Amino acid sequence: MKEGYWVNYRTDKTYPVEEHEVWIRTEGNAKRLGVPDNVMRAAGKFQPVRDRDKFLLFLLQNAPIMRVRGHGTYASFEYASRSRSEPLDAIWMWGKQNAGPFTQLNINNLATGEHTEMNYNQFESLMEEQGSDAVMRVAFVRPVRRKIVAELLRLSKQILRNALMFFL
Repeated sequence: MKEGYWVNYRTDKTYPVEEHEVWIRTEGNAKRLGVPDNVMRAAGKFQPVRDRDKFLLFLLQNAPIMRVRGHGTYASFEYASRSRSEPLDAIWMWGKQNAGPFTQLNINNLATGEHTEMNYNQFESLMEEQGSDAVMRVAFVRPVRRKIVAELLRLSKQILRNALMFFL
């Protein structure tokens, strides 16, 4: 499996994609996925291709969406949420439709720094028996690099300034 997907973990909308940035920048797709208009307007400052990673991170941090990418025998999930249940329920639904019992899941919560890996069979058992907290209980937190923190702070300040200018 090498497919990519965008998933809205609040609405359960899932869209297959070739390339995440190209798909979400295509007219109407962000709205279909459920990205708020104000988030897409704010994301307009990111240059296509050059700012791809910053753009995608900004979207994950400001909309209830998740990036999914298949890598053959495993799939990666990236989202940014303080909630565990909504994103993990979405992964569970995605897995029921796309994963086999031994498909490895690589789950990254960019809001908390939590990361865990397990096969879909293990994931499904934990979800059925103990819920999303049990899945993330085995997660480890990756240390955040200072450079990333500095960039996030800079972006946050810029967004806040833009929001204040809009309301003043």
